[in-house]
Amino acid sequence: MAIGRLEAEVLGAVQLLGKATARQVMEKVGRRHLAYTTVSTVLDRLYKKGMVARTRVVGRGGRKYLYQTASSPALRLSIVNMALDRLVNAFGPSIVPTIYDSLDKISKEEIEDIRSKIAKARGK
Repeated sequence: MAIGRLEAEVLGAVQLLGKATARQVMEKVGRRHLAYTTVSTVLDRLYKKGMVARTRVVGRGGRKYLYQTASSPALRLSIVNMALDRLVNAFGPSIVPTIYDSLDKISKEEIEDIRSKIAKARGK
């Protein structure tokens, strides 16, 4: 499930805002000449891909949707894999040591959780 650059920007804005309307997302993305209808369409596509959840609410202008990122582990894994693929495609395999070096920022608890998940995936 690939997403484009604008979809990634919109998804990032929703993540930063927590819960947001299409107008709030549009303002957060902050691109000049980005139409409200474009943001609404992108949000709808992200919803259909299962990357955002939406709730119908009644506002001043009538009915609208309130969006938030879907919280499934599969979604997070998909986003991370897409980001890693883009990094490797952009910088080649030489980016892998840089990513590995950044693992120093992970807490011991998170490392143990990762080890546990790896062992479980390997059937150990």
